[in-house]
Order: sequence, then structure tokens, then C-alpha cells
Amino acid sequence: MLYGYLSMKPVSIFPTSEESVLVTWPEKVCPVQHQLIISTEKLITSQHDDVIFESIVSYNSMILYYHFQHISYPQLQQHILASIHQAEINAQIEKATQKTVDIPVYYGDEVAWDLAEVAKQCKISIEEVVCLHSQRTYRAYALGFTPGFCYLGSLDKKLRLSRKSTPRVAVPKGAVAIADQQTAIYPNISPGGWHIIGQTPIEMFQKNETSFQPKLSLGQQIKFIPINKQTYIELTEANNKGCQK
Repeated sequence: MLYGYLSMKPVSIFPTSEESVLVTWPEKVCPVQHQLIISTEKLITSQHDDVIFESIVSYNSMILYYHFQHISYPQLQQHILASIHQAEINAQIEKATQKTVDIPVYYGDEVAWDLAEVAKQCKISIEEVVCLHSQRTYRAYALGFTPGFCYLGSLDKKLRLSRKSTPRVAVPKGAVAIADQQTAIYPNISPGGWHIIGQTPIEMFQKNETSFQPKLSLGQQIKFIPINKQTYIELTEANNKGCQK
């Protein structure tokens, strides 16, 4: 077990294959720790882009893929520790200046398929579910499952439910859903077992023949903004026109 230099929180570093290494922090949902992981990933990949060709960050871990022909595992391990050290120093002298990303959400019955059931299971009103979900500011902790799908945390404790016992075969594009401590937006039609409580008209990624750009990136702050049906229709129509151009 290895340790960060300043916080002395346990950080484990070990190889998962001849060209990959996994770095793990304490298993918890913590914005301060998550920002440290993101900062560490940015430092190590920018300073050693000649040997690291891919990286993935999650809630409490980071995996790095590297050219093992050009650097040994012990050498990379020392570079990782140095990056953690620098990230911890930076965290003490810098404040995040990232702007909050607003996501409009329509919580109407016709799109919020599980809203009434969520209210029933949580033993609160539908209005309170909407209020609790939309008043909180979330953090983008991880990308995965399907392109553009971003895991956001953390939900108010009153809204925390296990995933549905039977997942749906097809969840609609733009569905805003909750499960356990998390909330998320389905960027495309896909299977899913989360509870659907709303719908956003916003595209969750942009792509063309050469690039893919998700709407949300790791470490961003996200806020859901309730909208009425007319606004939802107008934004949907405007989005559809934009996609056709």
C-alpha cells in the first residue's frame, strides 16, 4: 500500500496487465478526493504523454495505459506518486472556478414514467421529489455504460432507491433517472434499470466523423432546472432543427 505525501490517505498502485496500472483511493463518494484524482490524471498524462496513451477516471480510481517498452512499471509508479504529490499541493493553493452546467428537465407525467412510484416508495409527494432532485448541485464523477452517459452524485438521502428489479429493454433518449446515490441522463435509447423521473431536450454529446464530445465532463458541477411542457416542446423542436443542419 502506498500513500499520498500530504494527506497521508492510502493510495494503492498496482499493475493490471503488462501495459496498464490501476491507482485506487479510499472507496467513497467525495468531491475533494475526486478532484484530486482528476488533477492527478491531468498531471501524469500531460507530463508523460509520450508513454501514456489512455486514461480513465472513476469515483475513487484511475487506470493508466502505457507503452511498457518505453518505461518500466517502477518508473511509472514513481511518476504517479509525484503527480499525486503535486495535485495535493495544488489543491491547497487553488480554488475551483468551474461554472455550473444547467440541464433543463421536464418532470411531466407523460415522460416521468417512475415519478409517482418513486414518490410512493420514498414516502414523499411528487412535488417534493422534483424539488429535492432539482435543488441539489451534482458532480460528474464518471463516464461509462454508453457514450455520453455520466454518473452524477450525490442524491438527497430521501431519494435513494435501489435499481429496478427488472430493467427496461428500452429507456428513451434524454431520460433523467435516479438509482442508489446517483442520477444520470440517458444519452440515447438503451436498456436501463434506473427510475425515470423526467426528460431533458438537451443532446448529451456532439459527434462528427472525426470527434466525439460529451456534454458533461468529469469534475463539472451540474444543476437540473425544472421547465414546463411548453418550454420542453420548444427546446425539443429547436434541438431537432439544429441536428438537421
